[in-house]
Order: sequence, then C-alpha cells, then structure tokens
Amino acid sequence: MIKLGGYIFTIIHLAGSFFPSAFPGTAGHLSQISGHLAFALFALLIARGARRTSNHFLYFVRLLLAALATEVILYAASLKFGLYFAGRNALFTYAASIALIAGISMAVGCYHDLVAHAVPAGGELNKKILFGVPVNPGNYRIAPATGIILGLATAGLALFVVLYFDFAYGLFGLFYILLAFVAMRESSGPQRRIAGGSLFSGIGECARTLLYVTALVAAAVLLSFFFKTLRAWIPLTYLATLIAVPVAALLPENPPRSPRFRRLLYAVLPVFCGLFFLIRLFF
Repeated sequence: MIKLGGYIFTIIHLAGSFFPSAFPGTAGHLSQISGHLAFALFALLIARGARRTSNHFLYFVRLLLAALATEVILYAASLKFGLYFAGRNALFTYAASIALIAGISMAVGCYHDLVAHAVPAGGELNKKILFGVPVNPGNYRIAPATGIILGLATAGLALFVVLYFDFAYGLFGLFYILLAFVAMRESSGPQRRIAGGSLFSGIGECARTLLYVTALVAAAVLLSFFFKTLRAWIPLTYLATLIAVPVAALLPENPPRSPRFRRLLYAVLPVFCGLFFLIRLFF
C-alpha cells in the first residue's frame, strides 16, 4: 500500500509536470506537493531497503540504471515540448543515498576495527556491522586503514555528485534518507507495534524517524529564511515531506514478492514517464 500511495502521488506530479497548463495556480502547487510526498514515501522505503538488502551494490546499480532511463525520457520531453524539470530525477538521489550510507558505514566500522585491533590474526573474515550494514561491500576483506579511506571517499563522492549534477532535492533529500536510515536502527527492547505490516517496527522507531526528519526540515526552512539564495532550492512545500512518516506508519507494506517481480518495480518510474511522454506527443 505504501508503494501504491507513492505511485498515485507520482502520477499526479508527472501530470502537472507534463501538462502544466492544465494545473494552474493552486492545482500546480498541489502537483508539486504530491511530488514531495512521493519522494518522501519512497525515501523511507529506500532507507528500510538499505537495512534489508543483502547486496547494496546491486541495489545501487539498479537504482542508477532506472535513473538513467528516466532521465533520457525527461530530457527528450524537455527538448520536444519545452518542459522544465527541476534537477535530475529523484532516482539519482536514491542511488547516491545508498552510496553515502555504505561509505559512512565502511569508514566508521573500519575505524572501530582499527582502534580495537579487531581483524583476526588468522586472516579469516570478521564481518563488522554498523547500523545493520556490512563494513566491506561484498564482504571482501579490507584492511581497516584502507577501508576508512575508501569509505570517506565514497561518502564524499556521493555528496559531490548530488551537488554537481543537481540531483532532485539535493543535500536535503540525501540527508532525509540518511536520517531515516539511522532512525530505523534496531532497538534493544520490545516495541509496541503501530499497525500490522507497518514500515516501522514500533512506535519508538516511528517517533524517532519523525523527530529526525522534522529537525532536518526545520533546519532547511530556517536556512532558507536567513539566506535568500536558498529559497529557490528549499521551498516551504518541503514541509509536506513530514506527512510521509505517519502515512508510512499507518499504511501496510506490500506483501513479499518474488525477486523477479521486485526487480520489475525499478522500471515503474521510467514507464510512467514514457507513458506521459506518449500521451503528450499524440494528444
């Protein structure tokens, strides 16, 4: 149900983007808010997926391929119809967030190894965990000092490409996913369930996520008030991303699907964009 809600908001946003004349005034603002809600809902799913996936590299690659396919369609639409799309599509931001999470996890985990001399003398793999993510991608054995350098470089590169290539939601989107990921850490004690099939494991995890993202949104809005140049990058409509947390808490997750079906879901946004392109082209 969370994905379904995200798809509905995505369709509304794409309709406003491909047919701006049909969404004047308030309708246009509602289309933008729908886009923010769609981004935030899928951002929470990405944060949860980063904890569950067994192969973060493949997760990153699939998101990147879907982002490239989507961007080709949007670029063609901007040339053909003179449409404007703010920044690169959000799938790039999702992919960059996976790289950021992996980089930080590798650097901090390897630092712990270095301080504690945790690498076994026999050379066998000792899989260290930070926030539920393996330190070494693919479980390859990396010396702690090398892992720190590679981890920091990966995280730094993720930040750089988001800014340089103007990915959707920029650093705000990147930190939104990172903070949601940190908030979804495992709790030591039992938690009260919110609802059956909820994205969050309990009320405490949901409250922690809401607290973290609220702090991020508040900081972003305050910065936009103090620095006029940021107002175009941090609109007040970003406040709508806060609604995604209670929505995700109450809507049940989709039941588990086969791996092949889950891989097909990466193609949903490119397909949506392609359909709107064809509708605009022929109608």
